[in-house]
Amino acid sequence: MPHFIDIIGPHYQDLLAKCEKRKISVNLDIQDLTVNIREVKRTNEFLNSEIKRALKNCGPGDKITLAEANDSQIIRISVKNSGRRTLTTEEKYALHEIGYEVRARFGYDTTISLVLNR
Repeated sequence: MPHFIDIIGPHYQDLLAKCEKRKISVNLDIQDLTVNIREVKRTNEFLNSEIKRALKNCGPGDKITLAEANDSQIIRISVKNSGRRTLTTEEKYALHEIGYEVRARFGYDTTISLVLNR
């Protein structure tokens, strides 16, 4: 079973290159890079789509954070951005329908999370 670092590494390197050109800050908030990930395909799909969404939403001076937190039962992987545009009600609903957690309010950061069972 691959570790989280094996999955996030390529996404992070690609994100760094794109953000450097656009003057967007990138942060990592990772609890455990060695946590085992069973749902590799789902994790990659989540990171691809939500990093793309964050890049679309952000401009110079904004910030994108890739995060991971876990406990004995779950692993939560999140993409957070400080872009000025918030998600529409329809976008939030669609994300909830595919099983993502969403925190998005006008004037605050947008955080979209994937929760995996250990």
